[in-house]
Amino acid sequence: MIADFSPVFRCLAAASALAASAALAAAPSVDRAGGKDHPLVSRYEGSILYDYGMNQLAPAQLIERDKTGPVLRPVEGRLSNRLYWGPKDTPALAIFRNYQQALQAAGFDILFSCETRECEQLRIQRKVSSFPRDARWVKGDPLVNILNSGNQDDFHYISARRQAGSGFAYVQVALSAPSGEGDRAGRVRQFIQVIEPAQAEMGKVTVDAKAIGAGLARDGKIALYGVHFDTSKAVLRADSAPQLQSMADALKASPALKVLIVGHTDNQGEIDANLALSHKRAQAVADALSGKYGIPASRLSARGVASFAPVSTNASEEGRAKNRRVEMVVR
Repeated sequence: MIADFSPVFRCLAAASALAASAALAAAPSVDRAGGKDHPLVSRYEGSILYDYGMNQLAPAQLIERDKTGPVLRPVEGRLSNRLYWGPKDTPALAIFRNYQQALQAAGFDILFSCETRECEQLRIQRKVSSFPRDARWVKGDPLVNILNSGNQDDFHYISARRQAGSGFAYVQVALSAPSGEGDRAGRVRQFIQVIEPAQAEMGKVTVDAKAIGAGLARDGKIALYGVHFDTSKAVLRADSAPQLQSMADALKASPALKVLIVGHTDNQGEIDANLALSHKRAQAVADALSGKYGIPASRLSARGVASFAPVSTNASEEGRAKNRRVEMVVR
């Protein structure tokens, strides 16, 4: 005979639900330890920082308006997340107006904003409901999912953008006033996400000899990002050794192969200076392959083409990093 434990489980589940409800009913009285406002956008005065978190580099989404209406815009960068509880009985509209004014005063362009009625008509809450859930939090608990329970009272949303160096900084704010009891009733939740320019450091992966040989055979060239120079210099850094070794191994595997070593730069600086720099860098690679790795100099020719053959936009740091490269080209 198998014992029926379902009544016990039901009692435990009920007790757990009651405990969770009691925990959510109590509003925080002090900020989460270690947390503070982001420098770009502060909290509404009198609010409590319930949780916070950061991703050094991650994808995100926000709402912007185009000709067809609100659309999700994918972005990428350093994500800073904040969740605040507003002062007791402060209207969401008052908090929303303050964020609007502060962002515009700080030079942000508003990408999209809506207040309760329009937000409901356009189903904005549904579009952004996963944003807090997908964000990184120091503590994290069910309450960070403040946008998941259908249309809540006083829902408001705003997204904005400002130039930050060669990229953009984005801010999005979602306000929600879910129903509740006790101290948490009448307190507007404020989800704030700041997305700042950031990109992965390039050159951390080298291409092995087999892949180099295959690329040369297939495309007649291959771009390499594991060859490193200091800014505006043509002296190879020590961390270029693994990539140089792979280049040499690929050439040794095909003794009849002759190649051009081609240096590329981004478009920063004068063209003539970049032409000279890119050639010097290509020559430094050719000299290293012949002098240190035993490749006959007759098989190598160095050329520099500055920014004349980009593989990405030079309008962003990420694009410029892709354009700064050394290529092997079959000759």
